[in-house]
Amino acid sequence: LYVDKEKQIFNMIVEIPRWTNAKLELKTKDPLAPIVQDEKKGKKRFVHNVYPYKGYIWNYGCFPQTWEDPTQVHMETGALGDGDPLDVCEVGSVIAEVGEIKPVKVIGVLGMIDEGEMDWKVLVIDVRDPMAEKIKEVEDLYELLPGLVHATFSWFRTYKVPDGKALNMFAFREQVQTREYALEIIDECYHSWRKLVEGKVKHKNHDVINTTLTETKSYISPADAEKIVANFASDSQALMKQSGLNRTSSMLDMTHIPPPVYTELANQKPMMTIKRYCTELQRRFPHGSNDLSLLITELGIAYKCVRAYICDHPQEDLSSLASFANAQIHASLASTGLCCLIYSATSNTSMPLELGIDVGNYIVVYNPLMGTPGLSLGSIFSVYYRKSAPGKDGDSSDLLQRTGYEQVAAGYCVFGTSTQLTISMGYGAHVFLLDLISGHFVLSRQHVRIPETGPVYSVDTSVLGSVPDNVQRLVEELESPGSGKILHYEENLCADFHKVLTNGGIVILPGPHKKDLANFLSTAAPLGFIARQAGGRASVGKRPVLELSAWSLEMSVPLYAGSNAEVNRAEELILGHAVVEKTAIDPEARLTYDP
Repeated sequence: LYVDKEKQIFNMIVEIPRWTNAKLELKTKDPLAPIVQDEKKGKKRFVHNVYPYKGYIWNYGCFPQTWEDPTQVHMETGALGDGDPLDVCEVGSVIAEVGEIKPVKVIGVLGMIDEGEMDWKVLVIDVRDPMAEKIKEVEDLYELLPGLVHATFSWFRTYKVPDGKALNMFAFREQVQTREYALEIIDECYHSWRKLVEGKVKHKNHDVINTTLTETKSYISPADAEKIVANFASDSQALMKQSGLNRTSSMLDMTHIPPPVYTELANQKPMMTIKRYCTELQRRFPHGSNDLSLLITELGIAYKCVRAYICDHPQEDLSSLASFANAQIHASLASTGLCCLIYSATSNTSMPLELGIDVGNYIVVYNPLMGTPGLSLGSIFSVYYRKSAPGKDGDSSDLLQRTGYEQVAAGYCVFGTSTQLTISMGYGAHVFLLDLISGHFVLSRQHVRIPETGPVYSVDTSVLGSVPDNVQRLVEELESPGSGKILHYEENLCADFHKVLTNGGIVILPGPHKKDLANFLSTAAPLGFIARQAGGRASVGKRPVLELSAWSLEMSVPLYAGSNAEVNRAEELILGHAVVEKTAIDPEARLTYDP
């Protein structure tokens, strides 16, 4: 691993030279881990060109004698290791060769989350590079190689998208961590590797024979290692001949993917922001205006501010965070000139509009923040059109005695490893993901459909001792070994509901105490609205949530929301039969907006 431990100079194994596409990597299952081209379903793998980049944008490889332990959770990210050697991106000016060993010094490290696993990317530079003396810390990259850090995050975020996979995410608010932090990660992964080769832990994808740790059972002599290499040579040469690759392959030799066709790139769809999507969606309707889309966009801006505050104040309790979220959302809405009434579930009162601006026609009810700081948090909103006379502030008649069906929009935002905003304007449910580079909420999934049945159920099991017998029976059915159901409870209703929205199942707030019920205006009605728009259901056990109307601003109800099968079963046990909704919505029957 070390060239000079005192000076912190490391050996890097180059797997993939810069500007090439062939997916070469150490085959750790084989003795001595030869570098081969990865395969999937019998076909050689290449990374796609992701505009405007060509292949890998650095010399890419790994540190020997390191291992990201998949059995250990990283304390600061909550993610398990990916079971591979520590990945390295060398940013020097020289294009390397496959298998080259480079002496490098560490600059910093990115904390990428790849399909839920921790996948560190260490930034380094060859100590022989002309810029090596000048680049010592992360800050030097911004000055001497402007654009590289942005390009690195952008590349890693999107390079799997052409294969139909989701965007990768990053820990630490998408910031490169310091050189000192990177050295700690390298040391951790080195000790994890020691445990692996010493037999203290095992992994099916790693052959641990080595020529350096003489005290381990996996040690072999250099002579025996040479025999393994010799036996592998014929197969390796045949592979090289078949692929046309060798240690000195040029950029053109290393790629089977043609250069980008810029006429095709010109036809790629632009990023679909929440403002553009809502505006286009609202224009579909006769006499549609932009007012509602502007209101939703303003809520998105408020949620971005809330997210930034949460990230900058990791030690604050829920009360302090909720106080900021309450003030921020109110300030954003009050200044739009689009609202006539703003009601906060936290303040339990209507919030003042900003003086000197027009009074609009929308009523917004919001629950500013819920959940557990450090794990996940969420916020919910609901929008109605006014009933009172226009041109003046709204009153209680704009909220009371109005059914949930009268909502014109609803949504929720989940603040976790990523920030996701789910909205509906009465035409399907759509999910937007906060892109940290552009700073915009961009469309992730449109016209989401809740599966007819699903594996997830969410309930606070601590309240089950005081619920009615038929509710206890429902939970017992969900908990039974043959049910195939999984309990998912985060003490964050937004996160629990989103899990059900995307996977199917049911969220249960059975009561009977008020703290265990859902406030109708700020929670039950908006989640019921989204569930219905996604083809699911929301019930109080005896009738659909959206049929109800609030008799007071603090009215709270039981809530059973999610897949049709699970909500129907809840009603069968509570009421004796499932309620037939005459206004059920099929998301697949909706037209999908395709700009």
